[in-house]
Amino acid sequence: MPCSRTYVADAYLDALTGQLAQHRDLTEVPETADLCKGLDDDLDVPVLSEVHRQLVGEGSHRRLVYSVKFGNCEDDAVKFLDGYAANLVIIEKLPSGVFADPFELQHFVERKVFLDVAVFGDTNLELPSALSNRSAVEIHFDFKPSTTMDCNLVVELPLHARYPPLDSSGYATVEFGSPDLLLHYRKKDTHPDSCIWVSKNLDAEPVDKAVWRVPCGNGAHAGFVSSLTFISALVCSMSVVLAASLIS
Repeated sequence: MPCSRTYVADAYLDALTGQLAQHRDLTEVPETADLCKGLDDDLDVPVLSEVHRQLVGEGSHRRLVYSVKFGNCEDDAVKFLDGYAANLVIIEKLPSGVFADPFELQHFVERKVFLDVAVFGDTNLELPSALSNRSAVEIHFDFKPSTTMDCNLVVELPLHARYPPLDSSGYATVEFGSPDLLLHYRKKDTHPDSCIWVSKNLDAEPVDKAVWRVPCGNGAHAGFVSSLTFISALVCSMSVVLAASLIS
């Protein structure tokens, strides 16, 4: 991947947010002849052994927590990181009804929790679920000796629910599919402008679906709620007018 392209998902924006996501692998990085000189095709890169994901928290603001374990970390990882700069890339395709706040995520970059992060697709935070489109988040997590000695990386992604449509059950169900995981690396002694990053698909096994039950309004109560809201607004308006007339 050329250095001018910061994010893997840049080349697949249509696949991230449209129907192509069902037919196209986001981790299929295009072949190019402009490879970094000195990169070994048989390089012994860290191998993914386990990946788990949990949805934690309550209400309309929750976190996806990823636990990523590498099987041959220890000596092999130390040797690999001696010669290569690397980061773990997680691409999470968000279902309709959930969004990630790009401004909030930038604070994670400023605090050096993430190396980099980007949100693709619909980034309008104010739209309700019925009017919004899908989006995706790409996280770059620094793969360095201080974080890989225990062979286990933990990454947290904060998410927020949009206002869902009315439902008689009182809840709207949102399901997350499996994320894409890649290892993004290049030689340390290569000038950034003369080299590409190599993105290796970690071939992660599908994770269990995360299910989020978002509270929503009941359509049967719409008339009552609308009437109560109208009466409350009317009483408040009359109170303001009465108070103003007494003062004057």
